[in-house]
Amino acid sequence: MVTPSQQMIEIQWQGEKLHLLAQKGLFWPEEKALFVADPHFGKAATFRKVGIPVPEHTTEDDCARLLQMLEQTQASRLVFLGDFLHARQGKTDPVRTLLFQWREACASVEIVLIRGNHDLKSGDPWAELSIKCHGEPFLIKHLNCRHHPSDKENTPFLAGHIHPGYSIKGMGRSSVRAACFWVRRESIILPAFGSFTGLKNIRPNPEDKIYLSNDQEIVEVGIPKLGPKF
Repeated sequence: MVTPSQQMIEIQWQGEKLHLLAQKGLFWPEEKALFVADPHFGKAATFRKVGIPVPEHTTEDDCARLLQMLEQTQASRLVFLGDFLHARQGKTDPVRTLLFQWREACASVEIVLIRGNHDLKSGDPWAELSIKCHGEPFLIKHLNCRHHPSDKENTPFLAGHIHPGYSIKGMGRSSVRAACFWVRRESIILPAFGSFTGLKNIRPNPEDKIYLSNDQEIVEVGIPKLGPKF
């Protein structure tokens, strides 16, 4: 079952009202905080540096999408759930210029980065971007902010890292596969925000909820029930 698509879906989770945005962000109105995971800025530049032809405008497009969400939500805090930069090789002058222009356009917004595995290798963002960097987990109110999902976490958390994707079957042999928000009882795994990132198919449980997003629309999809075991 697929529900009608829209640009934002409001959910109640862990006693909080949250907005799941089609542009692959999560907004927490009470905290005026916008969350995104895995932008991987500079990934395309990293590939081009070793001679692999890839699109050149992904960083520019992603910065524009971030500004659009900040304007839409009027968030006063932006939290990156890891992997802000893809690699040291991607810290090129063009990427730096685009990120500095983006930061100037949202200068009044507090920005926090929860370091992910790529951040540990690439190093923290340029100091002039005024991004506060923390290890995981980072607590906001009663929710932990992480990069890596953890089954050992005792506190409900938001995370990224796995770039969740989900497929639904259509007529005949047709199917649709897209990035998704994976909402579980104790965690929400956000889709990868970066345009130049892959997907990992997930296997949700029947009690989980899945929201597909293609940057333009977001839609809830039903999860098939497990049949009886004999």
